[in-house]
Amino acid sequence: MTNKNAAGATSSNKIMLRPVVGLVEGLDPSQLKDVTIDAIVKHRVLRDEASALYVELQKLVSAQARPQEVCFAERGYIAAMIAVHAHQTALSTLLDVLGYIPEVPARQPSN
Repeated sequence: MTNKNAAGATSSNKIMLRPVVGLVEGLDPSQLKDVTIDAIVKHRVLRDEASALYVELQKLVSAQARPQEVCFAERGYIAAMIAVHAHQTALSTLLDVLGYIPEVPARQPSN
């Protein structure tokens, strides 16, 4: 997100994780691309896991499950979403360093 201040200058409100930048600063472009693609794939896995936990939570709520079961499922979903958002920040940093969004191979079907 870029904002203009009163003087017309732009500033960025992006969060850059300096440890991530430091870890990848010495990589050649090919390695950086591979690391970023791995992070994209990991992010999709985390997102899918969180989505599945949300569906399960909604089923429990709809079925009027015991409050303890709903609470446990809700905590699992919240923990999964925290992981998704934390990973998104790292992934965004990698994409900023790389400078573009790489093409990611299609997901292989599970057996």
